[in-house]
Amino acid sequence: MWQDDNMSERDTPIVHQRRLRAELRRLREAVGLTQKDVADRLEWSASKVLRVEGGNSNIGTTDLHALLHLYNVTDGAKVAELVDEARASRKPAWWTKYKVYLDPQFYTFIGYENSAVRICQFQSLTLPGLLQTSAYSEALMSSYGNPEEKVRRGVEIRRRRQEIITDTGPELRFILDEATLRRYVGTQETMRGQWTSLIERSRIKTVSIRVLPFTSGGHIGLKGSYSIIELPEPESTRILILEEPLRDVMVRDRDDEIESYASAFEHLEEVALSAEDSRTFLQQLVSESND
Repeated sequence: MWQDDNMSERDTPIVHQRRLRAELRRLREAVGLTQKDVADRLEWSASKVLRVEGGNSNIGTTDLHALLHLYNVTDGAKVAELVDEARASRKPAWWTKYKVYLDPQFYTFIGYENSAVRICQFQSLTLPGLLQTSAYSEALMSSYGNPEEKVRRGVEIRRRRQEIITDTGPELRFILDEATLRRYVGTQETMRGQWTSLIERSRIKTVSIRVLPFTSGGHIGLKGSYSIIELPEPESTRILILEEPLRDVMVRDRDDEIESYASAFEHLEEVALSAEDSRTFLQQLVSESND
């Protein structure tokens, strides 16, 4: 359910980096070398090899040529292809200019989000950033006591993040607890505009918005909000983001834990309103606000 071979990869630096590191690992293994062997022969530190293959460090052209020589890669076309991947992985993305305003983990999260083929998100407190109107975002961030400039930048970043919401973008599946929809953030006009926006977004073919009503009773989602980001091949990977009171936690390497949250999401979809009933629910909220 979590993998769709027909989905196209998003052309981001992270996608190029993942392709490159997967190919470098394959080439190393093909010549029977360990990471320690590579470090010894190139007089690199072991941590440098780990960073390159782990995607925690971009590789320069000189170092890449050294690796390819060690791996007996002599085909000119192949070398050029991998050099192009390395260069593309180092190109700035739209979020690069916001780095000074963002927590490092959130900066990494935006990169994953823009590279995703699928995002599944359950929200129990506030609406997902990908679905917030500018008015809702501004009211929410102002309520946290942020200075005006930080609020302005935050709204701008959210607006840029939402550019992935298109008919050809990643599959986006949202489950929203009724509490997130009934909690007023900003004015009545702000909420009316937010509910109307959700109705419009729910009609985009790549977007699913489902409401988890109060009548569903106790459910596993009461443990907290979370997101699962699925990245493309090669090395199809899922990233789990757990929302905690003081900071979000990113989980990348614990497959069992991620799978448990994926199963929980599927359960929540089973007890949530259908997509059509969710739209009706949102339309009722709009109507009630006009009374």
